[in-house]
Amino acid sequence: MAAADLITLPEFRDALSRYPALISSLTKPAKAGVATLEELDQFRYVDAPSRFSKKAGGKTLELADVQKLVDWKLRHGTFRPTLPKLVASNSDDVVRDATSDAFSHYDNDPSDISKTIDKLTKPLKGIGPAAGSLILSIHDPENVIFFSDEAYRWLVKGGEKTKILYNSSEFEELYNKAKELKNRLQVSPIDIEKVAYVLIRESEPADEPKPKKEPSGRPRGRPAKPDSEKKTKKPAVPGRGRGRPRGSTKVPPKPPTTGEPRKRGRPPKDGGGAAKSNKRQATEEAQDPGSAHDEKRAKA
Repeated sequence: MAAADLITLPEFRDALSRYPALISSLTKPAKAGVATLEELDQFRYVDAPSRFSKKAGGKTLELADVQKLVDWKLRHGTFRPTLPKLVASNSDDVVRDATSDAFSHYDNDPSDISKTIDKLTKPLKGIGPAAGSLILSIHDPENVIFFSDEAYRWLVKGGEKTKILYNSSEFEELYNKAKELKNRLQVSPIDIEKVAYVLIRESEPADEPKPKKEPSGRPRGRPAKPDSEKKTKKPAVPGRGRGRPRGSTKVPPKPPTTGEPRKRGRPPKDGGGAAKSNKRQATEEAQDPGSAHDEKRAKA
C-alpha cells in the first residue's frame, strides 16, 4: 500500500480507477423499494453535491436527504443498527435549522471546523462527528473530506488498523492531512476518500463465505431410540381415574360460630387468671407493705 505522504499522482489515479469495480463487487441485490450501494454512492458523490453544495446555490437539506446520506455511510462502512432510528427521530425543521446554522458559521469562518461540527452534532440526534463531516462535505466538497475509517487510517495512521474515537480533534487531524495531499497532488477530497477506500479495502483479507454443509440424508431431529432403551409404561387400571380417590382425606369441621368476635392469641390456661391476680397482689405488697397492712386491718 502506498503511503499517503509518498503516493505519486499516477499511483493515485490508478487506485482511483479501481473504485467503481470495488463498489460493484460489494453491491448486493436490494429488496423492493431499497436503494443499492451503487445507487447510494451515486447520490453521495454526484447528486447530493450538485444539489446542496454552496457552489450549486446551497439548497436546504431535508430529513430524507440526511437519512439517505446516513444510509450510504452505514452501507459503505460499518453498519450500526440503532443509528437509522435515531436519525429518523429528527424533524425537518430541526434538520433545516441545524444545517443552515452550521453552513453559515462555516462560510464565515472555514478554519473553525470544530465549532461547525458541534452545530451539527448537538441539535441532531444520531449525528456524530463522522456523520457531521459527511453533511459538511456535501456543502463544500472541494475542501472538506468525509471522516471515514478508511480515510483516517490511510491519511493519519499510515494504513494501520487502530481504534478510532470519532471526536472533533481526530476529524481536524484528518482534515489537515487531506488538505496537504490535496494541495500536493491537486486532487479533490472526494477522490482522496475513494483512493483511501480502495487501498485499505484491498490490503485486508477478503471475507470468504463459510462452506455449506453437505446434507447427510438423515431426517431432522434426534434419532429414535431402539425398543430396548425405551421405558415401559405401567399398565393402566381399568375404571380408575387419575389423582386421589374421593373421600380419602377428611377435612376437620369448622367450630360453630357464636356471633361474638374471636379473641386473638392463645386462650388462658385453667387457674391462670387467679394466679396472675395473686402474683400482682404480692408484688404490690412488696412495694408498699404499709398499705397492705392497713387493708388487712380493715377487712378484720
